[in-house]
Amino acid sequence: MMDKKNFLFAGIAIALIIAAMAPFIASSNPDGLESAFFGIFGAKDLRGSNLDEEMASTAEEEVTAITGNEYSFASPFPDYSIEGLAKFGEAAAVIIGTLVVVGIAFGLSRVVARKS
Repeated sequence: MMDKKNFLFAGIAIALIIAAMAPFIASSNPDGLESAFFGIFGAKDLRGSNLDEEMASTAEEEVTAITGNEYSFASPFPDYSIEGLAKFGEAAAVIIGTLVVVGIAFGLSRVVARKS
């Protein structure tokens, strides 16, 4: 039977393998919230990948005018990628994100364990 420590390391290794492989096997035409937004506003077909940049810009401006919300913030890895590294930059960004989440989970578990 595998002890807890080996089980934890195996889980982290599996998570890192999945993180490294994800950008290479993920769809280049994701169907997410942004895609649905542009589909609703006619900037792209709901099932297509071609985006009409002019209509997309108009849709964003229209929604900003209606709601008054203009969310903008800097991201350490915009679009889950490290610029200039193509798919390897995407894999590195996902691996770094996975390690950060594992580190936070480990830190929180240590804090909670001390309080118990």
